[in-house]
Amino acid sequence: MKAALRSGGDPDLVLVLWELQQTAREAARHLERATRAAGISTAEFGVLACTTDDPGITQAQIARQLHIRPQALTATVNKLQRRGLIRGSTEGRGRPSHLTITDQGRTALDAAWPSIVALNEPANLQLTEDAASSLAAQLAQLRENLATTGPATAPR
Repeated sequence: MKAALRSGGDPDLVLVLWELQQTAREAARHLERATRAAGISTAEFGVLACTTDDPGITQAQIARQLHIRPQALTATVNKLQRRGLIRGSTEGRGRPSHLTITDQGRTALDAAWPSIVALNEPANLQLTEDAASSLAAQLAQLRENLATTGPATAPR
């Protein structure tokens, strides 16, 4: 599949990362709608999922798992705590460092989960099961490649 001509460049040029970024934005809109219907944001969904999978997880660990800066996570964690969806034990500089989901948080996550699963169904993405599995594996590999080494010739 060829990238759409965007700036008078070569119409045969395949811009994988550009297409991925544009696809991610579109996917984010759909995911945000699904989580909002359950009363949480996609960022909150991510934090709730991490605290469910790994009770006592730290904010830094969540940031690494979600591929975001820890500073960007602070507002989300604070909001979830104020709403009673997660709680944290205080260590060190007075910040909650070990986060766990509350029953109320589990209820919010459970409300969002069916919509998230449905959005990811291959048929809803107009993909076959094999194509969806292959795409997911390729995206995970690309993410790993970019995180560890970046593009081979791109400036850092």
